[in-house]
Amino acid sequence: MENRKVRILIQTLSRVPGEGGMDWDSPLCRREETKAEGEYYERAGACYCLYEEQPEGWEKPCKVLLKWKDALLERQIRGEAVSRMVFEPGKYHSNFYRTSFGNLLLETDTHRLQIEEEQDAVSLKLEYVLRQDGQAVSENRVEIRILGVL
Repeated sequence: MENRKVRILIQTLSRVPGEGGMDWDSPLCRREETKAEGEYYERAGACYCLYEEQPEGWEKPCKVLLKWKDALLERQIRGEAVSRMVFEPGKYHSNFYRTSFGNLLLETDTHRLQIEEEQDAVSLKLEYVLRQDGQAVSENRVEIRILGVL
C-alpha cells in the first residue's frame, strides 16, 4: 500500500499524580496541542504514521513514528533525544529515554488505549501514567487524530 499524506492533530493533558484530586478540567493541568503533516501507511497488518515535531527547548525537530496494531501503540522519537514508548492497556513497559546527558529509564503504565477508524481519519485515545524509578511522575491523556486517511 502506498504512503498517504495526512494531517496530525495531537492534544495532550498532563497532571502531577496526587495533586489533591485535581481533575482533567483543572487550570493546573498542562495542556499541549501539536499540529503536523506526515505520512500514513500500512504494512504487515500494522498501521504507521511518520511526522516531524518541534519539542520545546530543542534546536532541531525530531522524527516521530507511531505504530499500532490491535491493542498496542508504539511511539518512537529520533532527534536530539531517542526514545521508544510502548502503550498496552494493563501492562507496564520500560524503555530508556536517551539524551546527550545520559539515559533515563521510564515506564509506561497504560490504563486505556482506544483506536477508532473513521471514513477518512484515525483517532487514537490514550491514558497512561509515566513512571521513573517506580515513582509516578505524570498522569497523561492524549488524543491523536490522523486526518486524510482513506
